[in-house]
Parts: sequence; structure tokens; C-alpha cells
Amino acid sequence: MIVSVEVTVRDLRLLDVQMKGLVPVQGTQESVFVRVTSDSGAVGHGEASSWAVFSEQSATAMAAMISGLLGPAVVGLDEYHRTGVQEAMEAAVPGNQVAKAAVDMAVHDLVARDVGLPVCGLLGGRPFRVALSYSVSAPVPEDVRRVVEKRYDAGYRTFKLKVGALDPETDAARIGAMRAAAADAVIRLDYNCRATEGHLRRIMGPAEAAGVEFCEQPFAAHQLDRTERLRSWFALPIGFDEAVTTVESLDTVLRRGLCDVVSLKFGRVGGTRNLIDMARTAERYGVGVYCGSLNESRLGVAAAMHAFSAVGGLVGGSDFYFPYEILDDGDIIGGPVRDGADIVIGDGAGHGAAPPDHWFDTSRPDRRVDMVRRGR
Repeated sequence: MIVSVEVTVRDLRLLDVQMKGLVPVQGTQESVFVRVTSDSGAVGHGEASSWAVFSEQSATAMAAMISGLLGPAVVGLDEYHRTGVQEAMEAAVPGNQVAKAAVDMAVHDLVARDVGLPVCGLLGGRPFRVALSYSVSAPVPEDVRRVVEKRYDAGYRTFKLKVGALDPETDAARIGAMRAAAADAVIRLDYNCRATEGHLRRIMGPAEAAGVEFCEQPFAAHQLDRTERLRSWFALPIGFDEAVTTVESLDTVLRRGLCDVVSLKFGRVGGTRNLIDMARTAERYGVGVYCGSLNESRLGVAAAMHAFSAVGGLVGGSDFYFPYEILDDGDIIGGPVRDGADIVIGDGAGHGAAPPDHWFDTSRPDRRVDMVRRGR
């Protein structure tokens, strides 16, 4: 039985500047970490990322959601009834997928550690490796080339260029710079919902010439009719990301034939079971699945990899580079091991990663920790 849920907010240092459109994001990132304990003394950990480029909620808001609603909903439940835990969170509050995913992550970690298995073993998967893709947001073509050359020399062979915030001529030059720096690499474009038809028309030729593999999420999540019209003339394959957060939303997109690839993020879809169900839905439609990320630490990356281990149809590359290049999560214990530009999960118990215990030490004045206990 789950007897307590603890949540803490941590400031993690960013090692490099990233861009949110044309605005630099630097300094630190707030991340939420969860510790769930059972009456047997077993412990599991979870994470919710509030990376400013993607998150719709602050770390403080997600921590309050977990301590105020989700924690009380799951305390007292049988941790082995993981579906029941998910249903209790759904009944407690709609939406809030990232916060729910953090609790779900912790419960899966707890159960797997209690029985001495990796989470992938619970899910019918097995340890595996995945290549890293590097996302480039530098606005100046020469800077794009410099970044790509550095990562290419480190072993990266898949790159994603953030486009749509600049004029199409500059973005076309950035695509050319990326290709010049990595002649044999896989290149993908990501609009993050910023595209216009005019931009897409003007960039299509340069993108085709550079051999761009697919173009991710050109329009806002709700603009499905607009995407359907785009499919009638746009030559490149299309990927969806922000538009697919539930099995139902994904099924709608796939039935209409709107995309060729879907990027699934563990946090955005609400956790383990939802990610697996969505990946299997995509597989049934013959649509590839890309391992996305909300830029979590190695703990969050480990949880996503264990979930992805249970499905097929994965396309090459992944967005899991963040804690290996950008985020200083040095206090995290364990996690997927880097091997060149690949990362590998092992066969240790649970997710194989955990934050240090002192992050949850309520006696220290610099710790922001809330706890929900059995009987409270």
C-alpha cells in the first residue's frame, strides 16, 4: 500500500543557452521530483520537467497539483494495481498530464524495485539502446554549422532544426548550413506550431534539396483541417507532436492520415501506460514513433526508455540528449549510460536512476518539500 507521496522542486543548472523562438533560455531549470513510499518500505521516484520552452505549467504549479490532489488520490492504494493508481489520478483532476506522469513514474519504479526487476521487465520489454538526436535552435546559419560540426564530431548522426521563428530565407540558409556540416546525417525540421503556408512553400525546395526526412508539427494542435490541406501539396513527410496527447487525439489524427511520424513524450502523454497504448496505436496504422522528451534529467529519460522498450515501430534518434549536453543533473544517481551518441538502459531494478535522498530532507531550509501521508 502507498503510504506517502513527497514532492520537491529543484533548480538544475543549464550548461548552454537554448532558444525559445528568438528568446534565449539560460541559467537554471526548475524540475519537480517525486518520492513514493509503500508500507513495505519500498521507494520509487518520478520527475516532472517544467522546461520553459515546452511546459504549460510551472514547477510550483505541478508540485502543488501533486501534493494537493494527486498525492491524496493515490495514498492508501495498492501500488501493484498500477491501473487503479492511474484511474484514481484521472478521477481526481482532468488534464495535468505531466504531473500525473511523475507520480506514475514513481509508482512503476517502486513496484519494479520491490520485486527486483527493471521496469522494462514489468512491461514485457527488455533493455535496449537508442541513438541521440541533437536539436539546434541557433538563429545564425554560421552558428548552426558550428554547433552541428561539434556534435557530429562527438558521434551525432541525427539533427533536428528548430524553424519558423525566422524568415524563410534565413531558415533555408540554416538548413543548408546544417547539411554542409553533416553531409551524411539525418536532418529533421521542427516548427513547434509556428508555420505559415507561405513559409512552408518557400522552405520546401531547400528542405527537399537537403534531404530533410520529415517536418514536425507545422501548425497548432487543433488545426487539423489546416494540416489536411497542407498534405495536398507539401512534399515532405509530416510529424505530429503537440497535437497528440491521448490515445483518442492520436486516433483522430491517424484515421485522417495527417502524419507519417508521431513524437511521443512520456510527460506530455501522462505516463507509462498511455505512452505504450499510443505507440501501439501508431504501429497499427503503420506510422513511425519517435522518442520525444520534455528535457527531463536522466531519471525521466530512463523512465521513457523503459516504456518505449515495450513497443515497436520506433524511428531512429531520440530527444534524450538534454541531460547529457545541456542540463547539469549531476546529483542524479544512475540512469542510462552514454556510449558515443547512443544511450543504453541496463537491467538493474526499477528505472535504474534516482535523485539523492537529501533532496527530500525537510529539515534543511533550502529544501522545498511537501508530503502527503497515509491518514492525513
